[in-house]
Amino acid sequence: MNKPTALFAAGLCAGTLLAAQPSERRPDRPRVPTFDSQAVERGERAFAAQCAFCHGSNAKGGESGPDLIRSVIVLDDEGGSGLGAFLKAGRPDQGMPRFDFSAEQVSDIAAFLHQRVTDAEFRQTYKVLNVLVGDPKAGELYFNRAGGCRNCHLPTGDLQHIGAKYDAENLQNRIVMPRARRALPEESGRDAVTATVTVDSGTSYTGILVLLTDFDITIRETSGGVRTFARVSEDNPRIERKDPLQGHWDQLSKWTDKDLHDVTAYLASLK
Repeated sequence: MNKPTALFAAGLCAGTLLAAQPSERRPDRPRVPTFDSQAVERGERAFAAQCAFCHGSNAKGGESGPDLIRSVIVLDDEGGSGLGAFLKAGRPDQGMPRFDFSAEQVSDIAAFLHQRVTDAEFRQTYKVLNVLVGDPKAGELYFNRAGGCRNCHLPTGDLQHIGAKYDAENLQNRIVMPRARRALPEESGRDAVTATVTVDSGTSYTGILVLLTDFDITIRETSGGVRTFARVSEDNPRIERKDPLQGHWDQLSKWTDKDLHDVTAYLASLK
């Protein structure tokens, strides 16, 4: 072996050794926690129906609820044990009511929240999968029939060109969570939540719902005045709550993955 060849071989060996050494010394990467995907999906639906009004559909906080991804209660929770106790007690003095969830519902919601925490902690492992995996024709059929979507929405009306306004991911999010936060006093559009409060005398007051807890209810009337009523019991005063988007909340427990993907694909085609 001549000198240049020997030097090349030595350099190659040295390079191989140097390349191997870091991997031998590199500490083990932290193991990314895994969760039951079906439990996470059920938890996401339960969260959207009961908690997202205040905490946002992605649990990162809303106008009246904090970011749960950074919540000490969530971070310290193990399998829903701590979270369940907290939900059962609530924080009525801060506007958070008590929730009577079953053990299974608490476990599912905990799985969803812990999955969100994991996604935030291990960002490099998180990937948004292709959302457009459904059949647009099947989605159109579901939209017009079984889903009942056409009762409130028209492809040539409020949904005209909806596929050009939103990407597929945001479009699907808006289907299951049309209101990212609860209605506020200044929100007087068609989607605002309203309430009619009837007191013992029979007098009724109607306005936009500002706050509803186990102890009181506050509404803002069309005149701009704000009224707060103490809740003596569940039925006193009588409260009639009207949410124009109630159909979306009712549909949450009915969606199948296929139907949701099909409708998303159909709406995405409305360019």
